[in-house]
Amino acid sequence: MSVPIDIDDYQRYLPVDNNQLKDMHVPDHVIQRLTRIRGLYSFWLQFPNKTVNELVIQDIGYNQIGKSEAYDDIHLVQVLLGNLQQSTKDFWRWKINAEIEQDMKKARTDGDWKSVASMQKNLIKNNRTDQPDDIQLQYDRIIPQQFEPCDDPTVIGIKPIPNLRQHIKELNAKYKKGSNVEDADFEEVKDDE
Repeated sequence: MSVPIDIDDYQRYLPVDNNQLKDMHVPDHVIQRLTRIRGLYSFWLQFPNKTVNELVIQDIGYNQIGKSEAYDDIHLVQVLLGNLQQSTKDFWRWKINAEIEQDMKKARTDGDWKSVASMQKNLIKNNRTDQPDDIQLQYDRIIPQQFEPCDDPTVIGIKPIPNLRQHIKELNAKYKKGSNVEDADFEEVKDDE
């Protein structure tokens, strides 16, 4: 079972240098865990396709900790720094743009202008700059349709029944007369087991 922690403390301490954490009298086990979390996140950034099980194996092998503690570390990474496997389109656009830019620099230094043009085309396609921006819907200008309740069945295409209200009154009167219910004597049935 995982030990309860104060996530706010971990979030506050995460960017702070280990020497400063020692000056702040942060316990050693917290500093060790922060170091593991930073290392795990760096590893995950380098290999974003790694599964949670592979990260657990990495954490156990590198830090000599137990399996449950490794899972807790990964959960902390996901809570504090984000889950790379649930990344957004914006992240992937940024990642693809960065890779294309890196490849374009290499192609330019090699003088491969055909590849540069091809990568430029992919860059345009990735960022959708060749398409007009999506129209922003103005939801505040939408006026809801006004409905007025009525008891006229012809509004929805049903033929009206002549004297319907009178017929309802007659049925109520007819069936209310027999509604005098009397209590009957009864015996409880006991199970013979």
